[in-house]
Amino acid sequence: MFDWNQYLLLAEKLFYLRENEEFLGLKDACLRSAISRAYYAVFCVARNYLIDKKGIEIPKQDTHKFVREIFIESAIREEKIVGESIKQLWGKRKMADYEGSLTVTEAETEFCLKKAKDTLSLIMGFSK
Repeated sequence: MFDWNQYLLLAEKLFYLRENEEFLGLKDACLRSAISRAYYAVFCVARNYLIDKKGIEIPKQDTHKFVREIFIESAIREEKIVGESIKQLWGKRKMADYEGSLTVTEAETEFCLKKAKDTLSLIMGFSK
């Protein structure tokens, strides 16, 4: 079974590769890809938590919205926090993946990496 946390590790590597000589000219692609992978690490771990720990069936359509809303609407404070984090990261991921005219900054990318790391820790804490 694939460990979705590896997407965050990849995101962190992409962030650091942005300054590597071999990646000259790919800085923007590294930053955009790092944000995208950070989001998917959180999304997939959260989705699997809902399936494996809560027994929730995830629909094939509007999956991302469904997952984040389940967390946002939870009565459990930590799950609400996860939902809000997913919502923030989803917005950043959409911008990074689809808005070619907008500039992705290192600060935004660092924010996403930290948000993803903190959110994954939170999920792992209550999924035990």
